[in-house]
Amino acid sequence: MSVERISCRLSRLTAAALFGLMTTASAQQGDVQRAIGAVQSGQRAAAQSQARIDRLDDQTREMLERYRAAVWQAQQLQVYSEQIEELIEAQRGDREALQRQIDEMERVERELLPLMLRMIDSLESFIEMDLPFLSEERRRRVAELRRMMGDADVGTADKFRRILDAYRIEVEYGNVLGAERVEVEGRLMDQLRVGRAGLFAVALDAEQALRWNPVARRWQSLPSRYIPALREGLRIARETAAASLLVLPMPTATAVDGGAR
Repeated sequence: MSVERISCRLSRLTAAALFGLMTTASAQQGDVQRAIGAVQSGQRAAAQSQARIDRLDDQTREMLERYRAAVWQAQQLQVYSEQIEELIEAQRGDREALQRQIDEMERVERELLPLMLRMIDSLESFIEMDLPFLSEERRRRVAELRRMMGDADVGTADKFRRILDAYRIEVEYGNVLGAERVEVEGRLMDQLRVGRAGLFAVALDAEQALRWNPVARRWQSLPSRYIPALREGLRIARETAAASLLVLPMPTATAVDGGAR
């Protein structure tokens, strides 16, 4: 075989080899591109998955915060509800106690009304039987009490207080000297009250003296020797003289028709 023929064959073999190599390289390059594409696709998928995970993580954190806020609010509402329940229970107890007080007040008022009327009647009877001093003022006070009892604008407590005030005034009359200028048996005279123990009258010209007989319920003449003491008593009662000892004939139950003792 000639050298030329061998060279030609070698050339063909080399070309075939080169072609095969080129074909193989081309195929391998395609595989590499496909592999790179697959890797890139995987990376994109992984990135998308991570993004979804991040979004889910954010949503989870947000939901967790909402849950915690809801739990905290529920706890606060529970505490508030317990406090409201305690307040309601306390108010229920107060309402029941108040209702009992109202019922008791209504019962007391029902019982107090006739008592007050009896007290006014007793006061009026006492004034009529008592010494005849400040008669108009005392009767006017009783009339005002009766008018007050029919006044719906005056509460029961105020009515009872004013009746007690009237009684207190009557009690005070018995502890002090009193003086007033009134008409006695058709004559203007100065009247001296020694508490409730005695009632006397002396003429303005100091010519006549009288004393009230509580048993006979009439005025009786009094010896003129008592006139200076009576006039001194009037000055003391009117606070124009200092208090001093007075010698006066005090009436007794047996001194109905007799004179002074």
